Amino acid sequence: MAEESIDRLATQIEDRLLRGVRISVLAVAVTVQFSLSLPELLRNGSRYSLLWPQVTAFVLFVVVAAGAAVFLARGGRIPHGARAAGVGLALLAAAAAAGSAPPGSHLEPADWYFGLTGWHGVLLLFDLRLRFLAAFLATVLGLTVVKMAAPGMPDLRTWAAMAVAAVSVYGFQLALGLLGHAVQRISVRARKAAAQEELIRTEEEAAEHRHRDHRQRYAALLPTLVPLLAGLGYGSLDPGDPDVRRRSVHEAAKMRRLFAESDDVPDPLAHELRAVIAVAERRGVAVRFAVRGAPRTPPKEVRRELIEPVSAMLAAVTADARVTLVRASDRVRVSAVGDAKDYARPAHRPGRVQVHHVESEGRAWVETSWRSR
Repeated sequence: MAEESIDRLATQIEDRLLRGVRISVLAVAVTVQFSLSLPELLRNGSRYSLLWPQVTAFVLFVVVAAGAAVFLARGGRIPHGARAAGVGLALLAAAAAAGSAPPGSHLEPADWYFGLTGWHGVLLLFDLRLRFLAAFLATVLGLTVVKMAAPGMPDLRTWAAMAVAAVSVYGFQLALGLLGHAVQRISVRARKAAAQEELIRTEEEAAEHRHRDHRQRYAALLPTLVPLLAGLGYGSLDPGDPDVRRRSVHEAAKMRRLFAESDDVPDPLAHELRAVIAVAERRGVAVRFAVRGAPRTPPKEVRRELIEPVSAMLAAVTADARVTLVRASDRVRVSAVGDAKDYARPAHRPGRVQVHHVESEGRAWVETSWRSR
């Protein structure tokens, strides 16, 4: 989820940067069209072989600019279909304007379409691979060259003059295409930096969580395990005493359960119960374990309260026991019955988990339950 949020944020930043560049290019294209191209079209109207192709070309450029403005207002990205249509209209406009331009001209003011077409190409293609913009500009340049050479091959000076004009106009526009790639490279680096920062933050949170979890486990063992180990170490407790042995088994089961809490399993409660049962089985106790209902994952503290009374009872069992885990839609119950008697029941504070004990004729039954809502 964190990676998805990072990618989404990086994409939003990239969209904003590209949208800002595209708005700037659109403003330049519209300004060039109405402040430079339109006056030249009106001033040279009598020189064109046909005027209506020039007017049609001008209107097509307006349509392309208006369509781009609509998409920018709606979200910023121009769909591929609309982009392809805009490129086609811009090239059609350039061909119409070049076809009726004064013959033999070489990028004089009457060729108002030349620089304007390039700006529309930048508007539509600058954020794609550079070869798309280069191919677009080359196509427009090719139309102009064909128009210029149609009446007859111009002299070298004419070719040089046209080359200087083409390089000065399209060279600058092609350089703007590099700006789109620069923005995308910055976005990629920003995405990588954000992902690295998020990874470090996640690792720090995981380390803090593990440290907190270890402290909680130690705190859970401290009141009972440490006195038991100290008594055995200093000789104040007799290892042969049945009560001491029950306490030792109970603490061993508690430790196994705490270790099992860190395992990544689909059914933590059943997994932790099996860890407790394994300790009893190693003592030779025959334990039957039944699980009913779909897996449920109560909070860790609730799982501890559900298992602790059962673990204490199993520590006192000598021959056989039966453990049952039942999961319903709104309740989880853990019960155990076995040949245990007069065992020390762990302290329990009434709250989320309800505990019931029954002892009769040398057997004990304990049930813990938790209502999820």
